[in-house]
Amino acid sequence: MKIHGVNEIEGVRITPTKLVADDRGVFLKFRPQNEFVGTLDSIALSFNPILGTIRGLHFQIEPYAEEKLVTCIQGAVFDVIVDLREDSKTFGKWASIELSSTNNLQAFLPKGVAHGFQTLFPESVVHYALGAPYSPEYSYSIDPFGDLGINWPLETTSISQKDVSGVSFMFAAQQYAKSLKN
Repeated sequence: MKIHGVNEIEGVRITPTKLVADDRGVFLKFRPQNEFVGTLDSIALSFNPILGTIRGLHFQIEPYAEEKLVTCIQGAVFDVIVDLREDSKTFGKWASIELSSTNNLQAFLPKGVAHGFQTLFPESVVHYALGAPYSPEYSYSIDPFGDLGINWPLETTSISQKDVSGVSFMFAAQQYAKSLKN
């Protein structure tokens, strides 16, 4: 079930980035340390040349569950988040927001929130600040066409086999809950 706004998902914060523009161009400053509860592990960029590409819905379980700070620095994406935390009042809800190089918004996602997006323009670039290292053994993908009922805005033109064959929401939530008990 979709919840109205992304910032209604418990712990998610949408904030503007610090942008300075002049005749030379644009300077964009990120401050993940101001957003993260934990430590910053890495910075990553996702280059997406094809309009309609879907990436996600990705998350990691403990001990590698991660906070994320997500910003679209070129083009635009339909950004989707899903609450996997059983103790959250928004458990099982998903929400979406457009992140773009023109609206300069960034989304802080706490641990226990799955994330994905669809490109709304070719050559879209997404910037991530991540709070934990990537660990394939602790990483999952939720089926973006499965039981969540997400209405992707465009026809899907590109998606990985891992994402298209992702797990159900309930399986994902169970894996996340189990990891908190270990």
